Amino acid sequence: MKKAPAVFLDRDGTVNHEKGYLNDEKDLKLYSYAVKSILKLQKAGFKTVIITNQSGIARGYFTEKKLQIIHRTLLKMLKVVGVKIDGIYYCPHGTDDVCECRKPKIGMGVQAAKDLNIDLKRSYVVGDSIRDYKMGYNFGGKGILVLTGHGKKQVQNIKNEKQKPLAVSKNLYEAVKVIINDYKKN
Repeated sequence: MKKAPAVFLDRDGTVNHEKGYLNDEKDLKLYSYAVKSILKLQKAGFKTVIITNQSGIARGYFTEKKLQIIHRTLLKMLKVVGVKIDGIYYCPHGTDDVCECRKPKIGMGVQAAKDLNIDLKRSYVVGDSIRDYKMGYNFGGKGILVLTGHGKKQVQNIKNEKQKPLAVSKNLYEAVKVIINDYKKN
């Protein structure tokens, strides 16, 4: 079976509103354009995967069980409006832990590629942090920084980075347009 391209979406600040350490499903609020953005990607032939660093687990702010409840709630919210996410992957480790999954490392992407038959080299990462877009380049794909969530603060630091994003987009919907146009060119 031929491998599919994917768009890996950071969760907080990209798909849903940034809430600090989101630890209650009642506080989960999707951006108004999230649904149409994901549907547009899927219609264009991309698998959609949520990837999220969740150091709140390592810090004791919430448990993995609570994170699972939040993710089930997110999937239900999307399913009600016709969106099916292909997978959700998370890193429960803290910033000082040694792991291979914390973005910008590629562990979550590699695991998703194995599980979902994804071609990482034809894939993209979209997020509100430099570490998000860098993950895309680290696994051989591309990355986009969005100005939602922490993005407005992060964009100031791009000038210090060797690796620049494919684009800096106002939000996920604008990033999706860039991805689809870029993918058609290649």
